[in-house]
Amino acid sequence: MSHASGRSGWIMAAALLALAACGGGDPAAPDVAPTVAVSSAAGATVAAGATVQLTARVTDKRAQPVAAPAVVWTSSAPAVATVSADGLVTAATVGSTTVTAASLGVVGSLTIAVTAGPPAKLIMRTQPTDVPSGQTFAAAPVVEVRDARDNVVTEVGVPVSVAFASGAGTLGGTTTVTSSQGMAVFSQLVVSGLIGPRSLIFSVAGVTPVSTASFNVTAGAASRLALRVAPSGGGLNTPFSTQPILDVFDNAGNLASTAALTVTAAVTAGGGALTGATAPAAGGVVTFSGFGVTGSAGARTLSFTAPGLPALPITLTPCDPARSPALALSSTVRTIDGQALRSAVADTLTITDRNGSCTAPAGLNTGVTYTAASGWLTASLLTAPARLVLRADPSALNAGTYFANVALRAGNAATLTLPVTFRVAPSISVRYGLPTEKVHALDVNGTLRITPVVLSSEGGEIAAPVTFTSRSPSIATVAADGLITARLGGQAWIVAQTAVNGGAQDSIFVNVARTSGPLLRADITGFEYARNATFSVTLSLDTRGATVGAAQLVFTWPTELATPAMLRLMSTVPGTIGSPVIVNDNGSGTTRVSIAAAGGMTGVITLGRFDFIAMQPGTSQFVLRAVDLLDLTQQSLLPNSSAFQYPVVIK
Repeated sequence: MSHASGRSGWIMAAALLALAACGGGDPAAPDVAPTVAVSSAAGATVAAGATVQLTARVTDKRAQPVAAPAVVWTSSAPAVATVSADGLVTAATVGSTTVTAASLGVVGSLTIAVTAGPPAKLIMRTQPTDVPSGQTFAAAPVVEVRDARDNVVTEVGVPVSVAFASGAGTLGGTTTVTSSQGMAVFSQLVVSGLIGPRSLIFSVAGVTPVSTASFNVTAGAASRLALRVAPSGGGLNTPFSTQPILDVFDNAGNLASTAALTVTAAVTAGGGALTGATAPAAGGVVTFSGFGVTGSAGARTLSFTAPGLPALPITLTPCDPARSPALALSSTVRTIDGQALRSAVADTLTITDRNGSCTAPAGLNTGVTYTAASGWLTASLLTAPARLVLRADPSALNAGTYFANVALRAGNAATLTLPVTFRVAPSISVRYGLPTEKVHALDVNGTLRITPVVLSSEGGEIAAPVTFTSRSPSIATVAADGLITARLGGQAWIVAQTAVNGGAQDSIFVNVARTSGPLLRADITGFEYARNATFSVTLSLDTRGATVGAAQLVFTWPTELATPAMLRLMSTVPGTIGSPVIVNDNGSGTTRVSIAAAGGMTGVITLGRFDFIAMQPGTSQFVLRAVDLLDLTQQSLLPNSSAFQYPVVIK
């Protein structure tokens, strides 16, 4: 190559390098259009009031990512959502907007959908109007659920509940409605109550409730009839001087003032017919005229009815002012049954006026005349209503039949005579155990048999069948032959009864202890005590194989201050084992006994003797209870312990 040609080649190469340095392109790496891609890691849907961060990926003409590119962000609908200079979108209103990012002369975009935020407020869309009690609103109240930016929350159903904001009454029908498309429509809401103004309050959990404007509850549809004024004064074959007046009420007790109905009365018992038996309602009130009862004297049951309403029955006795009274009894003869040497038997008869006079019998009095034996019958009078009370006393009579006549007299009526027959049967009694065999103690599965004795009124034993019953069969059962078997810890009454002559019966009481463990008991074998009698009760703790280190026990008895005042604790004598400490509370009828021994206590430990005097008749019980029961290692023995209780009867 010549020097000239070599220089020319160098110049050409330099020109090409200069051209390349000026961006003229590289055939091996050609130019491409820059790009902008917009994306969101959290998606393209955002709730109003929330934000979402957008990112823009920019590439240059070499399709290489541009680090920290300059990007201009814009929102096509700023009212829906705005975008900051760094791509942070803030949602405002339900809708959609296109967010663009511009860089290197090109743009990228992403469509953002804005939904409603969580419920934040309630708006009354439709206010309630006046409503009759017991009915739904003519225009249903509508509540709109909105978020904090006043968007209607249509995406989810929200439970909306209603209550009274002012006034009282009852809300029925559907009181909680789940919103649909942001609206809760209370089309089935029923308002019941007295006439007057009300307002409602609608609420959603976690949202400030909204109250309605005031509206009125008006009288509802007719629901029932009620007697305002009862008919009185005459009425028998003549109109009552005081005519009946009825009210027509709605379901809440308002006068159904708009009800257009007619009430009809009819006789349902007692016979006869009615005059003036129909009347229309006016302003919720039904006023009869010419209302009366035809026929003979006597009580009547009437029924007032109106279409669609429950019947209203009343009972009355019409009277005739033109007639004089004539005495009558609910029975023309009387037979009374009793048992020899037993308590008196009472019988009651109603005194009526069979003539139906409006004048009451005056100066009523009674007298008794006897055939043979006398003094066994008394006759007395009660008023409002008038009744004759017969009391036949067989306590001084032997078995037999006795007769008497009772005269019922009045100053303005003829005397009425009532024949009375008193049939006195031989009486019997059952003795189930002697007085010292009335209270028994058994272990579980233990048995006991007490043979009852049937006695005549003269005290002799007689043959009669006896049946047995356990009042607590889960604790103790009794067989047909009288064998008692303990089943479970507790107490049970066992009853022996004969079916002849009134079913005389007698009882014994059974305490059933657990099969093992300490037992707190008393030496009580009977439960009946005469008034003013003195008696003693000794308490003991049977350790039944356990070693007791300390115990605190409670003994409760029928206190003198109780009602009735039954027992008075006169004195106490402590036992000797465990140094018993006895603390009495006479006001509550409670004694606490504490014992302890460092070396332990076994066997039967006498806690103390308690001396009582019977004060007043009554029925109650002695109750024993262990509060603390410890062994020598301070372990509680209570779970396996038992404690008895005993009935107390003061006669």
